[in-house]
Amino acid sequence: MKNSLKFILNNAASILIMVLIVVAASIYSIRGLNIEAFPDPAPPIIEIVSIYNGRSGEEAERQITVPLEIALAGMPGLENINTISIYGLSDIKCKFSYNVDYRQAKQEVINRLAQAQIPSTVQPQIVANPIGEIMRYQVVGNRSLTELRTYQDWVVSRYLKTVPDIDDISSYGGFIKNYSVVVKPDNLLKYKVNLSDVIDALSKSNTNVGGRVLEFGDQYYTIRGLGLIKQISDIQKTVVAYKANKPIFVENIADVKISNVARTAIVGQDKQNDIVMGVVVLRKNAKSVDALTALHAKIKDLNTRILPKDIKVVPFYDRSDLVENVVGKIKETATVGIILVLVIIMIFLGDIKSALITAMIIPISLLYTLALMSIQGESANLLSLGAIDFGIIVDIPLLLIENYFRLKHEGNDHIKSISQTITEIGKPMMFSILIIFLAFIPLFAMKGAESQIFLPTTKTYIYAILFALLLTFTYLIAATYKFLGKSRERVLPGFNFIKNAYLKLISKVNPKFSVISVILFIGLTLFFTQILGSSFLPKMDEGNIYMRITFPYSISLQKSYENAKKVRDALINYPEIKSINFKAGRPEDGTDPTGPFNTEYSIQLKNYSEWKKGETKSDLEERIKKQLDPLFPNEDISLSQYIEDNLEEAMSGVKGENSVKLFGDDLNKLDGLAKKIEARLNKVSGLSEVGIFKEIGQPNLIIEANREKIATYGLNVSDVMDVVSSSLDGKNITKIVEGDKSFDLVVKFPDNFRQSLGKIKDIPILLSNGGIIPLSKITDIYYDTGASFIYRENFARYIPIKFSVESKDLAGTVAKAKLAIADIEKDLPDGYFITWSGRFQQMQEAFLRLSVTTPIALFLIFMVLFIYYGSVRNTIIILVAPILAFFGGVTFLLIWQEPLSISASVGFISILGVSILNASIMVSHYIQMVQNGMNSYEARIKTADDKFRAILMTGLTASIGLLPASVSTGVGSQVQKPLAIVVVGGMLLGTLLLLILMPSLLKYLKVENKKTKIGTGHLVLVE
Repeated sequence: MKNSLKFILNNAASILIMVLIVVAASIYSIRGLNIEAFPDPAPPIIEIVSIYNGRSGEEAERQITVPLEIALAGMPGLENINTISIYGLSDIKCKFSYNVDYRQAKQEVINRLAQAQIPSTVQPQIVANPIGEIMRYQVVGNRSLTELRTYQDWVVSRYLKTVPDIDDISSYGGFIKNYSVVVKPDNLLKYKVNLSDVIDALSKSNTNVGGRVLEFGDQYYTIRGLGLIKQISDIQKTVVAYKANKPIFVENIADVKISNVARTAIVGQDKQNDIVMGVVVLRKNAKSVDALTALHAKIKDLNTRILPKDIKVVPFYDRSDLVENVVGKIKETATVGIILVLVIIMIFLGDIKSALITAMIIPISLLYTLALMSIQGESANLLSLGAIDFGIIVDIPLLLIENYFRLKHEGNDHIKSISQTITEIGKPMMFSILIIFLAFIPLFAMKGAESQIFLPTTKTYIYAILFALLLTFTYLIAATYKFLGKSRERVLPGFNFIKNAYLKLISKVNPKFSVISVILFIGLTLFFTQILGSSFLPKMDEGNIYMRITFPYSISLQKSYENAKKVRDALINYPEIKSINFKAGRPEDGTDPTGPFNTEYSIQLKNYSEWKKGETKSDLEERIKKQLDPLFPNEDISLSQYIEDNLEEAMSGVKGENSVKLFGDDLNKLDGLAKKIEARLNKVSGLSEVGIFKEIGQPNLIIEANREKIATYGLNVSDVMDVVSSSLDGKNITKIVEGDKSFDLVVKFPDNFRQSLGKIKDIPILLSNGGIIPLSKITDIYYDTGASFIYRENFARYIPIKFSVESKDLAGTVAKAKLAIADIEKDLPDGYFITWSGRFQQMQEAFLRLSVTTPIALFLIFMVLFIYYGSVRNTIIILVAPILAFFGGVTFLLIWQEPLSISASVGFISILGVSILNASIMVSHYIQMVQNGMNSYEARIKTADDKFRAILMTGLTASIGLLPASVSTGVGSQVQKPLAIVVVGGMLLGTLLLLILMPSLLKYLKVENKKTKIGTGHLVLVE
């Protein structure tokens, strides 16, 4: 240590220059640091969508979902498979463990899909990162919706996909262009042509071929056979059949026209009722800010030189707004925190120069931390930066500088004061840093969502502490040597009065009173913990509202959209609302597994500074519900946020904050039992938005083949079903190529055949002998109700009953909910069972892990303390400090009415090591005084006198550093708030109690004889 100190003092100027050089390099390095609004807590989730047009949910489950489940089972690292089967669609989410690389998981899924035994017409597609949405834009122009959608699909989307790390772009709204061959049934009868003849003819009339090459003399020719359809007349002139040696053309039996694919979604934006929209999705773990910058550059290109002048791409939402808000919040809280810490230092040290030199460690260590994160490719976010306590970072240098001034005040010269300071506090400080790192073991051992959220925070925190420690023993010593030789501390007016009052107080504190007080505080801490309740994590305010209203499953898309417009009209003039994007149905690519009954509203909010004073987001949500409930009294209305909504569905497979999953085979039984559970949950106080994701209720028109009658007419079931599919749904025959675009060619019957049961019954079926019979002759046609949604998890069906928890006590509220349905669960039929999913499940898993890892960390800390101090008694006395700090943290949580959450738990872990550091400083000083010949009473008073300012100063700076975060409101402040409250309360109240109780408790310390080595057991109890 002496040699190191000598080197630092001899090279002080060089060290300071080196610090500045590294600062400059750090500033350069952090230019490439990626900043996200929030950490991504989702594990690798690979979503597979399979379009199965015209097929019911039961068919999608049987033909697509189950075979894919079988093929995907057993993949390395796969934790569970969640699936939804609905009309025309199978959606599968494969959730992998956190230690599996996303790209590796995706490749494994691709490999397995090739093994699935599913219909050849179905092509499963892996869709983009489910929580990666970073931008929404509108394609505007004085064109038809079909033209705008064509530009979106074939120009805009393609061009924007060239931006690195863009995973996908989904298109919504408008009309998708196609070519329709609308067959006239009467003409089929007239020419005695079957629908299958038309389909066969068209499928063979659209092809190009190659004939290798020819050489004529010196010339070289490639051979091309051109037979692609170029225009409508080519379709019209396609020969279907020959009758009486005359060709029968498509135009003889059908109308050919440019048409549109049947819409599955309609979108609106603010007062615009029908728009074309694109949604940009970022690849998982990619840098959103870089991607958004590149996207805006591409959009500028599109608008200025690629698209026609009357067509523009207009973004109306992107995540950069959220990132900017979050960065602004970080700057605000950090700036205020640093200023408050600087003020505290100046007040206690009374010397501006020393205060500035000490406080400079905060920005320098933060710069070094950000540079290291940038070099390692790590991302910063609100929590990882906003949760750094600048006061705790500066505690280490404060102890050094305060001890230096104390020694100078006692008459030591400049060099000796520095040397003696290192001797006195260097060893306890290094030891306490080890304790701080051991305290973080539970955070490093976290798994699941809480790991993704808090591990970056933990790493950032440790980086900052390590750099602060390094700077303390290099920069601070060098700067003290170079600049503080003539500086003198200036006692704060009134400080000596406060100190004398304090010394008088502790001189009267009985050691037994202190012991009883500590026991009392342990009891109060446990009691307060019980009444606080517990939750997983506070909701992160994203500055938006994502609302979903579910209408009856029988509703048409158009009617659903009319309802959506009513909602828009009701909300558009709210002064707090910036814009509303609303849609009904699902996109044509199936990336949102729902139906026309589903309406969603993306509501962007104005900055909270523009709101009426005192108005909160919760107030706004309550007003929205109150206004909409009379409009749609029987519909399910749920409120969430953009990222939160996608994350909840991705994590649990259900669109909801929490859910009861009732497993069983029979959909009707599941539906009946779910209704009973829903009724019970609606009576539980603290629950809201209770609703069933109903599986039964899809109206069906059944056309059931009568095999006996079909055989009588010399037909087979396949022929009949092909006619049903082609005539009512339309059949895609081929693609019509237009430049680099292609559009479906569809054969179908006129739309009026879909508008009445009588028309459907009269669909003509051509017999082999040329005769014609109506469809009703060989089928049974009737109405029925079938499955609308079929949910599955790990190969078993279930029905979800979703709910939200209004109370802050998630665990207590869910406990009441469990009790409310306990008798239903007990009486479930064989093979039926219940699980609880969502935030509650995540909270249980997180607290279970902490309940294992925290005792391990405490045991290791205990052992290190025991080894260092050589006594169980001394170790227990040291541990009084975190007990008092925990009491302070719990008390402040109670005052703020915040439950015990994972965020709060991280706060307790943060103050564990720092509180032990303060206790160690007092204990080490006391031992030194006793070994120097003082009796116990004098040593206790001397320790309190010498360390009062240091302990008070470090405690205040540690608490003040996060004070702005503890009272912060607005976008993104919620998750760090419990952590900040615990640190503020723990370091403020805990430090005051430590100063009062610890001096008397020092009486019980075993003090090693100065001549005896540690570990010999020759200890002297000083009375």
